[in-house]
Amino acid sequence: MKKTLTYIITLFLLLILSCNISQEYTFNKDMSGTSSLEVDMSQLIDYMSSIDSSNSFNKRKSIDTLDKSFEKIAAKFTENGATNVKYGWKKDKKILFISYNFKDINTLNKMLALNETGELFGGRMGTDSISKNPKFIKKGKRKLSYIAPSNTNDTIFKKADIESMKDYYGYKLKFNFPTKIKTLKSEYAKLNPDKKSIEFSGSLFDIYSPDYSMNFEVKLKRW
Repeated sequence: MKKTLTYIITLFLLLILSCNISQEYTFNKDMSGTSSLEVDMSQLIDYMSSIDSSNSFNKRKSIDTLDKSFEKIAAKFTENGATNVKYGWKKDKKILFISYNFKDINTLNKMLALNETGELFGGRMGTDSISKNPKFIKKGKRKLSYIAPSNTNDTIFKKADIESMKDYYGYKLKFNFPTKIKTLKSEYAKLNPDKKSIEFSGSLFDIYSPDYSMNFEVKLKRW
């Protein structure tokens, strides 16, 4: 079963915490660039600490578990062509991050498809509801398309207990380009005021529902 790296990390984190996830891609003119992921767990950590009268919430153990998971992901990134791979914590160990550089679109697509082989987290996770891996498609020098993972099963998004938790799981996906965007084709992408970046944002459950698409195509202005 095919699964995307983004979805795997997202699903893994959803199982253990409530959080806000921010993912960002920055492209250079030659379509090399950087990818970064941040998971803000500050509200969860503060909340768990405040209600833990029995002192059973082991923050150190939870952090160690996440560290080991992201250490394995970082190693796989490096083995498969990513460079300058970094991971760790920000803001008093409440924001977890991982980032890497990619030399071209092919390398980036390789990172996105890593879990197709079942290498991350020791194997494939999740259900068969994700129909394909995401990928970027370069068309000439100034046109780039993104084919997002599509969810074909909305069962988990309609459960009453999940509906009540939507506000606790925020997600933002941002794409930065080296020059202004000439044309944008997308149903849900927001063109930012600088006209050099687009983003998708909202509840994680809404964004990964079958009715939402993160597909886009941009054509950049000449540089």
